Amino acid sequence: MARKPLEPQLKSIALYTPVEAVVEQVLNLGFTEIAAATIVSDSKFWDRHVFKKGRETVMISDEIGDADYLRDPIVTICGGSDTVKTLKRLEQDADL
Repeated sequence: MARKPLEPQLKSIALYTPVEAVVEQVLNLGFTEIAAATIVSDSKFWDRHVFKKGRETVMISDEIGDADYLRDPIVTICGGSDTVKTLKRLEQDADL
């Protein structure tokens, strides 16, 4: 019997990890960057990158701010639990 494909989950998680590490992990998961833009949301400027792999989509939004302040990327995922778990693991790895 053929397995039914898993339905994607929609999650938005804040990772206290450098955005470069998040992008690297997303690319290592086999995603391809399909779009990048600077947007305005919540009265702030953000760099947004959109990645796609099959039916899964990951958006990474990095607040653009003063260089004096450390910013944390917001990651929005429409994908499987393995993708969510792998990206959440970045948080745990950063605490080491």
